[in-house]
Amino acid sequence: MKKKIFAIVLFLAVLVLCVVRWNTWFGNPPESAYDPLPHVGRVLLTVGPNENERFVSWQCGDSAQSGWLDYLPMGQSDTVTIATMGKVFHSRAGVGAFFSALMKDLRFDTSYEYRIRVGADTTEWFSFTMPKQDASYAFLYFGDVQDELDEMGLDTLLPEIMKKNSDASMLLFGGDLIERPMDCFWGKVFSTLSPYAQQYPVVSVPGNHEYLKGVVRRLEGRFPLVFPYYGELGPEDNALFSFSMGDARFFLLDSNKDFWSYWSQRYWLEEQLQQCKETWKIVILHHPIISIKGAANNFLVKQFFDGIVRDYGVDLVLQGHEHGYARFNVECDESGDMKEPLRLVTFCSRKEYPLAFHGDVARWGTDSRYYQRISVSDTMLSLETYTADHQLYDRVHVKKLNGHRVCVSDQVEAPERVYVSDWFRKNKSAKRVKEFEENIAKWRSKSSDSEGASH
Repeated sequence: MKKKIFAIVLFLAVLVLCVVRWNTWFGNPPESAYDPLPHVGRVLLTVGPNENERFVSWQCGDSAQSGWLDYLPMGQSDTVTIATMGKVFHSRAGVGAFFSALMKDLRFDTSYEYRIRVGADTTEWFSFTMPKQDASYAFLYFGDVQDELDEMGLDTLLPEIMKKNSDASMLLFGGDLIERPMDCFWGKVFSTLSPYAQQYPVVSVPGNHEYLKGVVRRLEGRFPLVFPYYGELGPEDNALFSFSMGDARFFLLDSNKDFWSYWSQRYWLEEQLQQCKETWKIVILHHPIISIKGAANNFLVKQFFDGIVRDYGVDLVLQGHEHGYARFNVECDESGDMKEPLRLVTFCSRKEYPLAFHGDVARWGTDSRYYQRISVSDTMLSLETYTADHQLYDRVHVKKLNGHRVCVSDQVEAPERVYVSDWFRKNKSAKRVKEFEENIAKWRSKSSDSEGASH
């Protein structure tokens, strides 16, 4: 009898919880009605399946009409034209036509011009430069952005970032590029990224904010249309892709999927890593394999992917989602060689979440927007982290030489930034603020004790 009563009470408690939390767990804010772009716009350059290929995507109108991409090496006259057909996408509040074209057999160390034509509409000529083959290069990495419409966010930072990093070969995003899967937020993103999105390849994995919530979550259809390297998503709609750039191969995962998709993702990643011939292996996924919010967070992500990135010699894992900065220490064997990848959790958003201060973390960070410059050569991978005021905050190198792989951290002058931010104080309850302050105080006390013991 007691067991029966307990089961009924438990059922009712779960039912009440589902009713109270339904919108939070399964609901989506309504999308405002919008008009399709009357002219070609939201042009984005990104990578293709092969290193000497580049996709371009754009939007125009609301019908499946023909479009063309013209391109040629800068200073020459032999124009190549690619014909394509628009794909009409019906969102919850509007309709738009998305186009993409793949430029093949591009020459390395060569600058190109391209333009787009749809009907009588013709864009200006854009330009980009293919990197030198097998040469050293650098790319930029950003964690969650998800700027609000009225917010001065990455759009105020990016011009200065690009001015300081005009040699970057790519802009890479770790998901939650948009605040919600709505046209207005896509407009915000393209306003932020222009004109760089037409000049530098832009690559992103999906985050949970690119998803529509529900009993079964699904990636909102605009994302793979903006980033056409995903192609036609398979039956399980896993957004998976790998591509090479110089001495590195990048593996894009979709950690937002319901857990039953992780088996096929794990199989795909294992197969891709086995076939990898590049020197450096870099995995990008939205949810951290080792959470910085709590030891139990992302439990299934860790169970499915932690062993793979360890066993197959992944060198760097780039992550986001948890709106804090953490660069993990690297476990080494007796000879000093790395036994696991260098792991980074980072964010470029005003939103901040409390940190749990667990795990073997070398460098924590809050109260800023962070971005990374990552340099790749045949023997060294270097990661530099900068704050929103473009100050060097963290730096670490992974070196490969004569069969050895070692990780070396460079000390930087900037003190560790671990504070309760103004945003957190304004947007969270007094109880949550107090809890975070207490967690920080405990962490500082432990850090002081550890430093004292080491001396």
